[in-house]
Amino acid sequence: MVLVLGDLIADLVLHIPSFPVSAQDLQRVTYLELGPGGATNVAITAAHFGLAVGCLGEVGDDPFGAVILDGLRREGVDVSGILVNPQARTPLAAVIVDESGEPAYLGFRGSLQLAALPPAWPEPIRASQALFADGWVEYAVGATIILEGLQLAHNAGVPTFFDPGPGNPTLDNNWHLAAAAVATILLATEEEAHRLTGLADPAASARALLDNGSELVVVKRGAAGCLLVTRTALEVALAFPVQAVDATGAGDSLAGAVIYGYLQGLSLPALGLLANATGAAKVQKRGTGHNMPTRDEVQTILEQYS
Repeated sequence: MVLVLGDLIADLVLHIPSFPVSAQDLQRVTYLELGPGGATNVAITAAHFGLAVGCLGEVGDDPFGAVILDGLRREGVDVSGILVNPQARTPLAAVIVDESGEPAYLGFRGSLQLAALPPAWPEPIRASQALFADGWVEYAVGATIILEGLQLAHNAGVPTFFDPGPGNPTLDNNWHLAAAAVATILLATEEEAHRLTGLADPAASARALLDNGSELVVVKRGAAGCLLVTRTALEVALAFPVQAVDATGAGDSLAGAVIYGYLQGLSLPALGLLANATGAAKVQKRGTGHNMPTRDEVQTILEQYS
């Protein structure tokens, strides 16, 4: 089973005609959906590809926690490793998207209570097929839990996937480099790779991250596609020229595809092709969660562009 560790949030996605939105303005919402978000998007994409997936994390005993649990069950994701804490409040992201397809985020951090990696989690982590985690945490203890989980998997020979994300500006994000060092596959945007290494050139920053410990670095470049870099190869994977209606979750969908492709033993060119096709399928769909791309939708992209 592939496990996704942490960052279990609910997404409230709203589409509006345009930004800015100012006080006392009234804009009609053209799309509205509440569902699982955060790292659950990666879990759902991987499940759509046919992988057995489970999540490890914490939610509150509240309506948003129920949305996450019910949504993951609906997608066939194992929720037995998710702790429901009556003293916690579940985090929520309000995602506002205009007609250009670019999102803005309003975040409610919730009040998670988990203070350490629970005793029930290490054995499933060591026995997992792969472990994914991202670098967005609201509390310093969350960084400790994620880093410990990645180290457990790494020491057990389990492939680890880490997406540092933009980091939380209220926390010290130096732990991202330690997490990257035990990540078999690191997935980062050009800006995130630059932040981690201080190098602006994406290929140079990828090589620096390989020197840090990763075996494969995937640099996400948005509409330009992605770079896939190992110690012996560099693959430039060009994006598919699709019209984006909602870029939310595109990076998560790419991560789910990379997990699937890596576990299937795809070559770098094939892995880049699959990753970009999955991202292209996502940006043509509104919302996240239940609207993450399906295997059939990815296949349609590949067939459309031969």
